[in-house]
Amino acid sequence: MSLPTTRIHEWARDGFIISTDPKLIDLQALNAAFASSELSWAQALPEEELKVMLDRSVCFGLYSPTASALPAPNQTDELTDPTSTTSITAQQDPATTLHEIAERIQAPSVQSTQEQNTDTDKPAMIGLARLITDSVTVIWLTDVYILPEWQNQGLGTWLNACVKEWVDMMPYLRRLSLIAAEGRLERTYAKVFGTGRMEDKGSGYRVLSVKGRGGQV
Repeated sequence: MSLPTTRIHEWARDGFIISTDPKLIDLQALNAAFASSELSWAQALPEEELKVMLDRSVCFGLYSPTASALPAPNQTDELTDPTSTTSITAQQDPATTLHEIAERIQAPSVQSTQEQNTDTDKPAMIGLARLITDSVTVIWLTDVYILPEWQNQGLGTWLNACVKEWVDMMPYLRRLSLIAAEGRLERTYAKVFGTGRMEDKGSGYRVLSVKGRGGQV
């Protein structure tokens, strides 16, 4: 089985694109998101450090090549809606839904109407999920977000489902880890990835961590 990082993965739905192509990432848009109050755990980075971070990650960029108008809300997004208690599996298994709506596409060349996207050869970047991984045994999931104006469209649920499909291509994966706020987000990741709180349970092992100077949470 080939490693998932050996090729670019792309999905399309309703005019939106999710892609692991690093060339599509808008550095200014990403840093603007890091600097915003929406991403309480992050802060903007110098451009060179930002490039190094991205080069050593697998990023799932969420793009809207038709950013001139918002789609009509038709699905609650558990990633962003604090009132949602509905399981995504109650409607349909996310993997099944993903295979029904996803298709291989070429990266579009569309001029964005969003002010923050200064590269006219790129679609408008409206969200991200970032994996830090050796592509074989371990994954750290971080920096998952959807811009506020694009929330409550089911895009967060779709983004996580695409990440899960990629993760499932790693037959020797030992552990996927992440940090999530207690409550709604914790339940959402449990539904999609099967994550749970680490407990000793008599094994003698504990998950340990320490916050660095760049950490916000």
